[in-house]
Amino acid sequence: MQETSTQNRPLELGDLEDRDIITTDGRVIGKLTGAWIDTSSWTVSSLVVELNKDVVDELNVKKPILKHARINLPTTYVKRVADVVQLNVDISGLSASVSTGTSQ
Repeated sequence: MQETSTQNRPLELGDLEDRDIITTDGRVIGKLTGAWIDTSSWTVSSLVVELNKDVVDELNVKKPILKHARINLPTTYVKRVADVVQLNVDISGLSASVSTGTSQ
C-alpha cells in the first residue's frame, strides 16, 4: 500500500458560517470564511479572513483585482469564538503581524 505525502501539508477548510472578526479596540476587520488545518496534528493553524475594504489599506494588504483581500490569521491571535471571533490584539498590533507575512 502506497502512503500519500499529505502528512505535513495544510488542508483548507471552507464554507464556514460567516462570523465577524473583531479586534480588541472594537474594529470589525472582516468575516471568517475558512480555516487551515495542520494535518500532522489535526489542529486549526490559522483562520481565513476576508477583509473589509476600509481595513485593507490600513493593514497594508495587497488587494487582488477581482476578489476580496484575504489573510491567514494565526489562531494565536484568537481570544474567543462565539457569534463573533474576538481577537486578542488591536488593529495596530494586527497591522504589525500582517506586514510580517501572514497575509495571502
